[in-house]
Amino acid sequence: MIRQKNGKKLATENFKNYKIITGTVDNKNPKSIYIVITSWGETILSEDVNYNNIIRHFAKEIKRSIYDNLSDTLFSKNKCIVDFDMRESGISYGKKSFMSCEITLYQKNLFKLQEKNIQKELNNIINKIINEILETNKYFKFSKTK
Repeated sequence: MIRQKNGKKLATENFKNYKIITGTVDNKNPKSIYIVITSWGETILSEDVNYNNIIRHFAKEIKRSIYDNLSDTLFSKNKCIVDFDMRESGISYGKKSFMSCEITLYQKNLFKLQEKNIQKELNNIINKIINEILETNKYFKFSKTK
């Protein structure tokens, strides 16, 4: 049996401090589209902080931003998945920790990943998450490299 590759990935180079990939597992039948944002976060504050709460707060804020800004004509707002991962155990002042945020969005229609309306919507969501949540936080400064 020969297995065909149906997935599609697109890299976005619009942000100097983040690596961003959008994609779908099956571009012929794209029920879901994913966004992966990765970066390295360096702590800004030297005092003792409960980073577990801060990391959970990031995930909550990202979910809220998606719900508030996602087009409900293209995507199902109530079916999005946000997986924000940053290991609390490795966070210490002056040391960078890897951050990964994976977002899965479920389409109402079956538009292909590369279509303009989908790309515009994904770029809007990515811009909101980076500019309004990640870049404005008072705990981490993010950069693309370790």
